[in-house]
Amino acid sequence: MKSATLPNILLILASLVPVEVGAFSSLSRPYRQPDSAIFATNANDIGVEEWTSLTDCGGVKMSVMSSSDNDAAVEDLPFPDKGKDVTVEYIGSIAPRDWSVDDILACWLPEQGLTALAPELFEAFDIDGAKLANAKKFNEKFIVEGLGVRKEAKVTTLLEAVQDLERSERTHPAGTVFDKNQFTFRLGKGMSIRAFDLAVSRMKVGQTVSLVARCDYAYGKRGLRAAGKILVPPYATVQYDLTLVEIK
Repeated sequence: MKSATLPNILLILASLVPVEVGAFSSLSRPYRQPDSAIFATNANDIGVEEWTSLTDCGGVKMSVMSSSDNDAAVEDLPFPDKGKDVTVEYIGSIAPRDWSVDDILACWLPEQGLTALAPELFEAFDIDGAKLANAKKFNEKFIVEGLGVRKEAKVTTLLEAVQDLERSERTHPAGTVFDKNQFTFRLGKGMSIRAFDLAVSRMKVGQTVSLVARCDYAYGKRGLRAAGKILVPPYATVQYDLTLVEIK
């Protein structure tokens, strides 16, 4: 019989009794509202009233801001089909990251090269975006004792990854506009960010929506650069005011 590794032991303990590791405790995760409720609660923070989740995981949400002057006419218009060329106008800006534990598990943790037990440990210790960014909580002691990371190089890499997130929030604060443009692309063919494909397929000509996309539905772990300048940092959540101008 193989002996249990440190992460296995920590996970077993965390599931049975509260485990204190530095500033973290593995108390049961608090009740989390479903995505639709979270969107409604946070709506006023972004200046809109009702959000629709476009993904099961909550990675993209959309709210209709306005239609053309004749709303009745817009209602009669078709949605664009996959493969159609569509033209949109947009203003893109950085949005608050506001990661939940589930967001971290979906879009950041898989890129960090940790053990297969890492997601369960992050859940057990309820590590959300706020705790990840708190150096008093997510520190070397916790990485070693809480997550069972033993290699010094991996501990350093993980700390640097967290510091990069914090740095990007300072250099690209929420509200920073990174692009304003008109763009024609073929719907559903990977010619745009995933959030655009999801949103435009549910829009009609003349409609303007507010679109918020987590990094895995936008620019991912690499972000967006132009002429050597970072426009969107890695793992950034973005927001668009997006208008469907034409279906060709």
